[in-house]
Amino acid sequence: MSRPPLARLPLEGVRVLECASVIAGPYSAYLLTLLGAETIKIERPGQGDWMRSQGGDAALVAAGLGSTFLSCNAAKRSVALNLKDPRGQKIAREIAAGVDVMIENWRPGTAERLGVGFDAIRSVNPRIVYCSISGFGQNGPMSPRPAYDHIIQAVSGIMSVTGTPETAPSRTGPPLVDYLTGLSATVAILAALRERDRTGEAQSIDVGMLDCAVAAMGSILSAHVNGGVPAAPIGNAAASGAPGSGLFQTATSPLTVVANTEAQFAALCGVLGRPELMHDPRFCEPAVRKQNQDALRAIIAACLAGRPAIDWEGRLAAAGVPAGAVRSVPELIDEAHVAARDLSRQLALPEQGRDAALPAAGFKLNGRRIAPERGPPLLAADNESVLAALGYDAAQRRALREAGVW
Repeated sequence: MSRPPLARLPLEGVRVLECASVIAGPYSAYLLTLLGAETIKIERPGQGDWMRSQGGDAALVAAGLGSTFLSCNAAKRSVALNLKDPRGQKIAREIAAGVDVMIENWRPGTAERLGVGFDAIRSVNPRIVYCSISGFGQNGPMSPRPAYDHIIQAVSGIMSVTGTPETAPSRTGPPLVDYLTGLSATVAILAALRERDRTGEAQSIDVGMLDCAVAAMGSILSAHVNGGVPAAPIGNAAASGAPGSGLFQTATSPLTVVANTEAQFAALCGVLGRPELMHDPRFCEPAVRKQNQDALRAIIAACLAGRPAIDWEGRLAAAGVPAGAVRSVPELIDEAHVAARDLSRQLALPEQGRDAALPAAGFKLNGRRIAPERGPPLLAADNESVLAALGYDAAQRRALREAGVW
């Protein structure tokens, strides 16, 4: 039974203070923002989030709206503050006094040195949900180290099992650990808000990128530790090891096929026009099929070579066999299904005279795609309004600006 459309977003009325840069922290705040929270992003004066300067479009980079920054900062407000200045720290605490959630992604100890650690914020806001995101977490021998997604992919073992035996170690294409960390932080924040509302007490969250990466390695680690299965790169073979699954070249482009079950394998043989393979003594049951998988793969490859990948994808999917043609990024963007799922919004960029495609969240809620409703902010776009709301008059704001506090 379908639900009526959302009358309001779930987090309307929730206020978030984001002291974060790059992807993991900003992505977590972005998800909260898409769900209706009001987010104030504190950035370094004159520079802002490092991602403002990253991207291929020179005009956008010059405006501090680099394409990577656009991917997870729409609908936020920007306040530039020098947190090395006690006056900037005081303003940050004043902002934090009126929010529900604070997200920071400095190395452990930095927030405390800047006067905005958990204890300092709790002293002005005893109901704060305080989320710390770092490379290696708040404790442990590696805790003080700096990290990016690429570093965590290496340390977590992800790179060791990515690619083929000849090409590994290799990183994943997108910065998946950053996004996994942002998602994990968001889940923790939502749970902490629930606990805060139940107890009335401040909540402290510790999210380590390495922790999130190790969690994502769960099936591989379990197979190694509990099943004695060596962790090794398997390239484009199915993780299940099902014979006849994997990546095959078609008449146009590669196609990935995964036939894990007997029903799926039978359907694959039928679509390929080779139903007799089910009765071939080399392939009639999973155990012998695995012993003869090279011969089976050669037969499947020869069959698939005769048609385009998209054609096979449709035929196999209709028969209940999971299959997907490998698409380039332009092909993905042009895919009718992606358009039907409403996975981005065209929104105006401030002072640029142009729109940009800004990503939505990866889910719908009661039929509504959770997506941004306005573009990202220019650096310091909201200093005047935020400081005025805190009680700073025009002369005080001007003096702070001239002193380099913002």
